[in-house]
Amino acid sequence: MDGARRWGAVVALAIGIFVLITVEELPIGVLSVMAPDLGVSEGVAGLAVTVPGILAGVVALCTPVIVRGMDRRLVLVLALTSVVVSCALSVIAPSFAVLLLARLFAGVAIGLYWAVMAIVALGQVPARHAARALTLAFAGAGGALVLGVPVAAWIGAHVGWRMAFAVVGIVAAVVAVLILVLVEPVRSPVKVTGGMMLTAARTRGVRYALGLVALAVVGQFITYSYISPVLIERADVGLGDIGLMLLIYGITGLAGNFAVGPLVRRSAPAGVLVVVAGTAVSLLAVMTVMDDPRAAILVMAVWGLCVGGISVAMQAFIGSEAEDVLEEATALNSAGFNSAIAVGALLGGLILDAAGQTPMILTSVLMVGGGAVLAAHYLRTSRARSGAEPLSP
Repeated sequence: MDGARRWGAVVALAIGIFVLITVEELPIGVLSVMAPDLGVSEGVAGLAVTVPGILAGVVALCTPVIVRGMDRRLVLVLALTSVVVSCALSVIAPSFAVLLLARLFAGVAIGLYWAVMAIVALGQVPARHAARALTLAFAGAGGALVLGVPVAAWIGAHVGWRMAFAVVGIVAAVVAVLILVLVEPVRSPVKVTGGMMLTAARTRGVRYALGLVALAVVGQFITYSYISPVLIERADVGLGDIGLMLLIYGITGLAGNFAVGPLVRRSAPAGVLVVVAGTAVSLLAVMTVMDDPRAAILVMAVWGLCVGGISVAMQAFIGSEAEDVLEEATALNSAGFNSAIAVGALLGGLILDAAGQTPMILTSVLMVGGGAVLAAHYLRTSRARSGAEPLSP
């Protein structure tokens, strides 16, 4: 397999994660038009993010044990096929209950893809290019924020939210074929068992990674899941401009994805600390200074820059701090990440409906801030364990 083909395969994986992130977060971009059309509140409509996220977490956790010797490339194709089914059902959904059924297929897709994508990406290139391959593959997540979710929001506002799902389904079908053509088969030499998953979960690096996800990702999605009504009500952003705001967020998010690369190559824990602390500060700005469209542009840009590096920083953290149990740890990280998105959307909806936007955003600030404290603690204690001079507070 020549160099161009190898990197073409990694790009195909990045496009796949682009599709997965887009379909996962698409309801966020079209929430304000989808909810009234289906006759539910915005808080209830947030279940369209919660339900697939919970299922994705369960699926990701089970994937290494279920697939065992199966070609991981075919797992990715199966995931994208499930996206096609989910989008087709969403297009024709006559009620919110049917939409939730459609989102179950999205949950299966997300769990399968996230659980094995990093392993497949690493299998396409020599070990010395591992960090670069992960950065490029996870750039698809930032790309989804730049183009996928904002374009879907624009389609939802101008043509209809059902058409947004239709477009994503068509792209998923094309990418499935692309992966079959370009990506080399990857099989694990070890058959993962449930006991191996439990052992991995007890390792120090994985325990901290799951703790970071539980605080930072849940906190992030408590507010981000309802960013459309937040922008409309707090910053006086027009419905037709939501897509533009998400585009700004996504462009800087993609920049953050690449910007954190050199940092995580030097120290993955330090990279996690930087992006999580930056996200906490950004959420504080959402609550305190984002009160008009111009302020919203600045806040969304900084917020996106920080959040954009979280996926690649967390995977790099797993790779450096749990390399002896990489496949199991990757699946656990994926399960935790997607469950955290679901829990964040659920908690955000409950707080939004019961108490309003300010308590919702404050909860995000406190949780993500707690994640930054945990990341700092891990970095300081890791240096002490290795005999290095601890960081000053």
